[in-house]
Amino acid sequence: MIRKLTVDGFTVFPAAASLSFEPGINILVGGNGSGKSHIMKLAYALCKWGYGGSHKELPVTWAEEKRLRLILLRVFALRDLAELTSRTAAPCTASVRASLAGEKVPLGSAETVFSFHSGGEEDGLGITTLPDRTLTDNALYLAPREVLSIYPCYTQAGRRYPELLDAAGWDLCAALESEAAPALPPVLAHVLHQIESMLCGRLVRRNGRFFLQCAGQQPLELTLVAEGYKRLGTLGLLLANGSVRAGTTLFWDEPEMNLNASHLPLLVSIMLGLCRAGVQVVLSTHSLFLLRELAIQLADRHNRSVTRRFFGLQAGARGSTVCAADTISRLDGLDILEAEAAQADRYLALADTLLNEDDA
Repeated sequence: MIRKLTVDGFTVFPAAASLSFEPGINILVGGNGSGKSHIMKLAYALCKWGYGGSHKELPVTWAEEKRLRLILLRVFALRDLAELTSRTAAPCTASVRASLAGEKVPLGSAETVFSFHSGGEEDGLGITTLPDRTLTDNALYLAPREVLSIYPCYTQAGRRYPELLDAAGWDLCAALESEAAPALPPVLAHVLHQIESMLCGRLVRRNGRFFLQCAGQQPLELTLVAEGYKRLGTLGLLLANGSVRAGTTLFWDEPEMNLNASHLPLLVSIMLGLCRAGVQVVLSTHSLFLLRELAIQLADRHNRSVTRRFFGLQAGARGSTVCAADTISRLDGLDILEAEAAQADRYLALADTLLNEDDA
């Protein structure tokens, strides 16, 4: 799991910004260009790097630098790490400090510190602090773009030209190839049932392609299935084959994408069910409706054990800043939330005007 991340000179964060994550649910809120996806992809890359070590002896620094550099380039789909440095000054050095933890990996034993720079012939990634231990649990990234409908082409291209595809999508495809897991723990089995109830069926794989199977009907081609359902069905497949389990960190970019507002209460229930089962959830969102539903369900006694953290990312002329709170109401001054609240006030004022005109 990701526990703490501090960046300085990284993409839209020219000054130091620090995020302390909870083992439960973590919500990044901010407008376009505020750096939500950048933070999530960086955290995912670090979890992937920490999980993929699997070495029995102390790692060789230069080898780990090479491996980390390659993971960052592939996760962000870049050719040069200099693209990940801040544009406020040239040349610029980006520094990253991360703390990972998990089963048999106590907090503090997986600290990582590294930096890279722009303006030189090479981006010069250098690690100054290596973890004492590697992670034993995995991380997965659900991007706004679904991959199931292009799965056959994506996997073929990924095997031949891995450098051309973002690693998060490729890793997701690889996880979908896992065989079915043994019986799920009750909480995860209930989450899977919730997903299938929203889909009115389940996704099945046949001859390397996926279909939606509804009771009493012929399998439906995924090209005929709603985008939001395909993304949620992907999560169901990952639960069913054991890729998402207790200890997994699930990065979920804009989970509300292409789903009706009427589906969001059940979507939040699914998220919190994952957290109660021991899955760390890190998500980004623009949706005030989703945030309010999170606040409502987190107040329920069944979810009091779920640790939570809200992060507000605000883009400005000099880069983005980050604030954190344990409730959404304490994230003040976010343009995206103020704009939606102001529109609600305008709509209510108009409704009152129209009502008065009708009465007249």
